[in-house]
Amino acid sequence: MDDHVPPLPGEGPSVEQPGGVSPPGSDGGGPSFPSLLPAPVPATGKMVLRVGWLASLGASLVVLLVGAFVLGWLARGEGSDPGAVPVASGQTVVSPADQWDEPVVAVAEAVAPSVVLVIVPGMAQGSGIVLDNNGRVVTNAHVVDEFEEVQVLLPSGRLVEGTVLGADVRRDVAVVQLAETDGSVKVATFAPSDRIRVGQLAVAVGSPFELSQTVTAGIVSAVGRVVPSYGCQVGGAGSAECADVSMIQTDAPINPGNSGGPLADRTGRVIGMNTSIRTPGFLTANAGVGFAIPSDTVLLVADRLISGELVGTAFLGISGVTPTDGRAGALITEIVDGSPAERAGLEKDDLIVRSDGRPIPDMRALRADIQLRLPGTEVELEYLRGDRIGKAVLELASLDEELGDQG
Repeated sequence: MDDHVPPLPGEGPSVEQPGGVSPPGSDGGGPSFPSLLPAPVPATGKMVLRVGWLASLGASLVVLLVGAFVLGWLARGEGSDPGAVPVASGQTVVSPADQWDEPVVAVAEAVAPSVVLVIVPGMAQGSGIVLDNNGRVVTNAHVVDEFEEVQVLLPSGRLVEGTVLGADVRRDVAVVQLAETDGSVKVATFAPSDRIRVGQLAVAVGSPFELSQTVTAGIVSAVGRVVPSYGCQVGGAGSAECADVSMIQTDAPINPGNSGGPLADRTGRVIGMNTSIRTPGFLTANAGVGFAIPSDTVLLVADRLISGELVGTAFLGISGVTPTDGRAGALITEIVDGSPAERAGLEKDDLIVRSDGRPIPDMRALRADIQLRLPGTEVELEYLRGDRIGKAVLELASLDEELGDQG
C-alpha cells in the first residue's frame, strides 16, 4: 500500500531559497545565484590522492575501533538477549527471565505439585501439603474439623478419598491418608524454622475461595508471633484445648481456603503452613496480616499423629508477665503448689530467659514453648534471680490432668 499523499491542486512542492533569492531561470531580473559566488578552485590530482588516502585510513581506524568495542561488549555478556524477539515497530520483546529474575515463578513451579485441595463435602474446604511418599497429607485441624473422611483433589485434577489419621486442635495440625495418588503428586521439601529471617520472600500456594493452585507472594513480616490456637475456639480460653502457638507472620495474601497450604521460601522449601489471618471489624478477607505454623512445629505434631501418640499439653505451673522495664523474658508472679516449677526450685520474681537454650522474649513465648511440648518431657530453663543466673531442669506435667484435678 502506498502511503504517499499527493499534494492538493495548487499546492505542489516548492523550494524556498536562502535569503529570498529566486532560483535560476526565474523572472527576478537580477544576476543568477551561481554568479554571485567566487569561481571554485580546481583541485590537483595529488591533493585528491592524499585526501583519498587519509579518508581510507580514517575509515579503517573507525572500523577497527567499533569492532573492538563490539567484541568487548559481547565478551562481558552485554550483547543482545538471545531470548529477545524483534518486532515490526523496531522495539524488542524480551522472553521471560530465568528463575533468579522471577523467583516467585520458580517457587510456584516447585511447590505446586506438593499442594492439594482438601474438601469436606457439603461443609468446607482448605489446602494440604504432601508430606511423604506414603500418600499422607498434612493440613490444618480446623479444615477437617471432626470429620473422619474427606475428599482430596490432586494437582492432576483427580479427586480421591482421604481418611483423617489424627488431628490436634491445640496446634491446629491434622494428617490425612490418601486412598491413592498419581504421578502429579510430589513430596514437599521442608526448611528448618530457625533459618527463617524477617524480610525474606514468602510465597503462599493454596485454594482461596475455591480457586485451586492460587499463588500469592509477600515477605516474612515477623517470626515468633504468639497466636491463640484453633483449640481456643473449640474449648474456650480456659480449656486444655486452648494453647498459644508461635507462628510466622506474613503479608502474602492468605484468604479462606488457603488454610493448610504451604508458605515457601525462594528456593521452594516449605517454611510454614498457612493457618489464620487477622482482619479488622467484620471483614473476613486478607488485610495483610497472616499467620503460618512453622515447619518444625508442623512436622513434630504430624509425626506424633502418625505414630499414634496421645495429644496432650504440657504444664509448667507458673503465672507470669512480660517485664515492662525493657528486659526480655517471662517474669514469674505466682507458682502453683506441687507443680514442676515448684519442685525444680523456681521462685516468684525469677525471670525466665531461655528454654533449652532458645531465647524467651516474653511471657507468651514461654507459654507457647511449653505448650508445644508433651507431658513427661524434660526442659531446661535458664533464669535470672537478682544478679545470679540459674538453671532448672524439670519434667513437665499434664495440663489435662491439672485441669481435671481442679474440676
